[in-house]
Amino acid sequence: MSSNRIVRRPSSLVTEQPSRMSRHSPVRDALVGTLRCCLEFAREIRLRRQSTHYDGAHRDALDDRTNAGVSLRGATVALLFAAATVMASSPAMADEIRYSVAEGDTLIGLGERLLARPGDWPQLQRLNRIEDPRRIPVGTTVRIPVRLLRPEPLQAEVAAVYGTAVVDGRPAVTGEQLAAGASLRTGEDGRLALRLPDGSVLMLPARSSAKIDDLHGYPHTDAQNVRLKLEQGRVESSVAPQRGPAARYRIDTPTAVIGVRGTDFRVGIDADRQRSRAEVTTGAVEVDGVSASAPRQRAREVVAGFGLLVGDGALGAPVPLPSAPDLSALPTRFERPLIRFALPSSDDAQAHRVQVFAAPAEGAGNTGTAAALVAPALFDDVFRGEARIPGLADGHYEMRVRGITADGLEGLDTTRVFELKARPEPPFPSTPHDGGRVSEGRIGFEWAGVPEAAHYHFQVSDEAGFESLRIDEHTERTRQTATLEPGVYFWRIASIRADGDRGPWSDPVEFDVRPMPAEPEPPEFDEDTMVFHWRGEPGQRFEYEFAADMAFSDVLVSGDGDTPHFSVPRPGLGTYWIRVRSIDPDGYVSPWTTPQQVVVPAPFPWWMLLPLLIL
Repeated sequence: MSSNRIVRRPSSLVTEQPSRMSRHSPVRDALVGTLRCCLEFAREIRLRRQSTHYDGAHRDALDDRTNAGVSLRGATVALLFAAATVMASSPAMADEIRYSVAEGDTLIGLGERLLARPGDWPQLQRLNRIEDPRRIPVGTTVRIPVRLLRPEPLQAEVAAVYGTAVVDGRPAVTGEQLAAGASLRTGEDGRLALRLPDGSVLMLPARSSAKIDDLHGYPHTDAQNVRLKLEQGRVESSVAPQRGPAARYRIDTPTAVIGVRGTDFRVGIDADRQRSRAEVTTGAVEVDGVSASAPRQRAREVVAGFGLLVGDGALGAPVPLPSAPDLSALPTRFERPLIRFALPSSDDAQAHRVQVFAAPAEGAGNTGTAAALVAPALFDDVFRGEARIPGLADGHYEMRVRGITADGLEGLDTTRVFELKARPEPPFPSTPHDGGRVSEGRIGFEWAGVPEAAHYHFQVSDEAGFESLRIDEHTERTRQTATLEPGVYFWRIASIRADGDRGPWSDPVEFDVRPMPAEPEPPEFDEDTMVFHWRGEPGQRFEYEFAADMAFSDVLVSGDGDTPHFSVPRPGLGTYWIRVRSIDPDGYVSPWTTPQQVVVPAPFPWWMLLPLLIL
């Protein structure tokens, strides 16, 4: 069986995962010899029984040997069982490293340099069948069980701190070194990343706490042994491939033990339900349940794309994680300080975790999971249906979104780069308002002032997409006028800084320009009444006023109706004024028409015609 080896110079130390059947193992030699004897004996019996030319004496002899064979087979089974027991308990079968002897090495010296108890060197002598512990040929391979090695304390580096994060009750500091026993905790806005000596990275997101229970290596090896106790919240890990059988990376929770040798995975605690979660994105982990009451179950392997739940020692079956969500419909540019977008619907996800990070520098490429864990999370929250991200400055960002099952298992990430350009913010449009109606002619537009704006960009179009423009102007004022004929229009406004940096457009405002009611025609007179007419639109109602002065402070007659005409008693000789306004079916009330002058003449003197009648 081949194996990978890592050789360090000049220590001549080699680490490898030992073969289950070592070439020089006495157990192996005994097993091979016994099996050969059994095969030869069985072959002899088969050949003899196939022969039809043997007498009773031969048959008796064969029966005697067959009976002896039964005993031999029983002894063989017993021997095999004993050998298997020896294999399971033999130091030769345990995790070990292999040391290549250099000039001047002795077993006593190796014990002082490598072993936890230097006096255990005789175990190495017996295990390796070395005759003289003081004279070992150069190049000899010495097998050393990991359990005998001397642990050496290691330290982890605080790689990144964001928001509220504390170590042993004090604020965490980027770059500080932490040893076994350190307690870690993050607040509501906190995030803490640790880098281990082998390059592995673990990250505690907000509302999490953990303790470094163990962190050590072994002399003259690259192996490290890490045990982290997760007490609350979550931890995300990117673990470098663990080198050699002495290497271990383990996370303990109240209900589970998760062990790995090189993978990207997440572990979480659901305190309300007293259970733990394990989610694997690359590689594989081994999960074992922990319970004082439930019987121990066989550990389960969880491979990439799967996760499982552990509650009170009960190991759930690995289940597929939610697939990476499809974000292709999301825009790549957002133009409002509050980013809002609908999350994709999915059969395997009840909610989504949305994280935002600064976009990687141009040309940086894919920096991997470890670098991603160290990167500052500018936003991290869980949503159902619609995501809302506040508080980001203008710039380029990277968004990561993953689905979450009803049981809390989080799935695979989708990453999307986007730009936020929300400033200077657009003014709030005032007049006309969205859905407003104005009368044709000279129309006034007004909006709120923006402190950052040196001037404004004003546009009017008869298309919602502003493909064609009726008006496209710049102004320093917060109002503008334009003449428009009847129709449906849209207007928008944008702020521009003094350096020319233009912010996003306001939302388009749709408005309707209505025709003015027609001016009343000259009145019709008879002896007692005066009648006025004008043009109207179907469904309109009308209001009218007839006054003795142009200011309509002395209104003689007023009223309303659904026909475009009205009559008033004929007044005496003099000058009068009339005006009309329309009310559309949707309630829009037009302005009054321009006041029109009406001259009422004196009644015709019919008495002057009497002489003519007499003649």
